[in-house]
Amino acid sequence: MSGHTLDPLLKPKSIAVIGASRDRSKWGYKVLHNIVSSHYKGKVYPVNPTSQEILDIKCYPDVGSIPGEIDLGVVIVPAPAVPSVIDDCGGKGVRALCVITSGFSEVGKEGAALEEELKKKVKSYGMRMLGPNTMGFVNRSISLNASIVPRMPYRGEISFISQSGALGLALTDWSVGSRLGLNCIISTGNKADVSEADLLEYFEQDEDTWTIAMYIEGLKDGRDFIEAASKVKKPMLAIKAGVSQAGARAAASHTGSLAGSDAVYDSAFRQCGVIRVEGVEEMFDAAMAVSTQPRPKGNRVAILSNGGGMAIMASDACERRGMQVPQLNKYTKAGIAKLLPAFASVKNPVDTVAKSDYHIYKEAMRALIDDKDIDCVMAIYAHAGMTDAMEPAQAVVDMLKEKYPKPVVACWMGGEDIDAVARMFRKNRVPFYPVPERAAEALRTLIEYDSSLVRKKVKR
Repeated sequence: MSGHTLDPLLKPKSIAVIGASRDRSKWGYKVLHNIVSSHYKGKVYPVNPTSQEILDIKCYPDVGSIPGEIDLGVVIVPAPAVPSVIDDCGGKGVRALCVITSGFSEVGKEGAALEEELKKKVKSYGMRMLGPNTMGFVNRSISLNASIVPRMPYRGEISFISQSGALGLALTDWSVGSRLGLNCIISTGNKADVSEADLLEYFEQDEDTWTIAMYIEGLKDGRDFIEAASKVKKPMLAIKAGVSQAGARAAASHTGSLAGSDAVYDSAFRQCGVIRVEGVEEMFDAAMAVSTQPRPKGNRVAILSNGGGMAIMASDACERRGMQVPQLNKYTKAGIAKLLPAFASVKNPVDTVAKSDYHIYKEAMRALIDDKDIDCVMAIYAHAGMTDAMEPAQAVVDMLKEKYPKPVVACWMGGEDIDAVARMFRKNRVPFYPVPERAAEALRTLIEYDSSLVRKKVKR
């Protein structure tokens, strides 16, 4: 452990759930259930004065009566009761709080005054606080789901900071469906204490995080954010919402954020090396590529496919995004021609004419990666049922194990037959996509990312 001030919050050894409930419809039940069922290894103490035990765990009437030390208090009591809970936690020496309760600055003046009170109390006790009005957080590296997210995501290297709790929820579910791996998901809520800047500093030091993704409605302190982001050497991607007038109005009433001018955010992101993306799919597609692949030297793409139609779509998708799909040099062509039937195309894109065995894919990819006029490779496979989707996928995995200095993205199209392939790709950190357009978009981000960060030393 790094000994960071946010460790008691994000990597706690013990948790008190204050406002734990036996009522399955209440958040106090759901959060406790999620912590216990995610196989978290630390100590868990439910706190509720009206119950003896919840989920077969001894329940305490208040924080003060818990025997051991507590790193984190997860607070799920009505808003007016939160200040006294903070006093109890302060008296007990609790080191961090995650306040899930809503009803603070997002609801107007009275709520804002109550939030200000929390802020002062937390500071006086030397605690850190996530929230209020947060859905909690998930930290896959310690198997902790201290949130209302019903399903744990797959283990991965992307950490996601979201200003919206509901979006964090939906995204986690989406990531499970998309077979995408995540490390942390944190809903910042109203950011009375812990902000994006704090989390950026934390994730820069966190060895389980390779890439940081963000959903931002508005920044309370833009200068802090820029300062923190400028020091981060890991890839950062952000969706900045509240761009349209209607979006800006909704952001103000949602988490009490002033959306701020779009152009200001654009230039701030550029200044500190944050890649701005339009939407959720684009952000995670890009994150999968930048967290696993080396940076390309240029924008020249070679495409390998087992079907002509897919190859054409991929070429169009690349060229529309400003990449080149150049001719291959004569040595590359000759090498690939030896692998394929006489009527196959050895131009770029390479069409293997439905041939997709392990040897063909591996050696064709080797030839493309070795071509000095090629900067990155897209390997495509369209599953038609007659061939084994696993063979060419294994070839991609084995090629990448040889640690070539060029990025490779995979596009595997097909239904449930592709599930085993997806698991293998994820385990071996191969960025993979269901359609060529998404693979092309991920490559574009890799190329842009490289050129936008020439002045920063980026580590993989």
